[in-house]
Amino acid sequence: MEKAWFTTNELLGVAGLPKSRQGLNKRAKEHGWEKRRRKGVQGKGVEYAVWSLPEEVKTSLMQETPPDYVGKSATVQEHTWIQIYHQLSVEERTRLIGHILREGAMGMLARLENGPQEYKIKEE
Repeated sequence: MEKAWFTTNELLGVAGLPKSRQGLNKRAKEHGWEKRRRKGVQGKGVEYAVWSLPEEVKTSLMQETPPDYVGKSATVQEHTWIQIYHQLSVEERTRLIGHILREGAMGMLARLENGPQEYKIKEE
């Protein structure tokens, strides 16, 4: 684990943590997690120190520390996928990835193409 600080969004739902910002911030306050204001962000954006998080959260983060891949070059679709992924529980993530690995991305896209109209891939 290289990162020392994690944003609220990065911690949502990790290892049983609350899936809402309000719930996560409440838990952090109750348990005295060390926090700091996020650099370069206006408003109430905070980050939490990894060393102040519960052990099960640290373990989960060590297994899959999300890299800083959400940047200026991320497309809307990539950013949306990343946000959805981080809101899933560990079990949901495991099931989803297992499904994609079994069917393959192309198989999954073919299923979506044959599914309801709202899931069809639109050509850009």
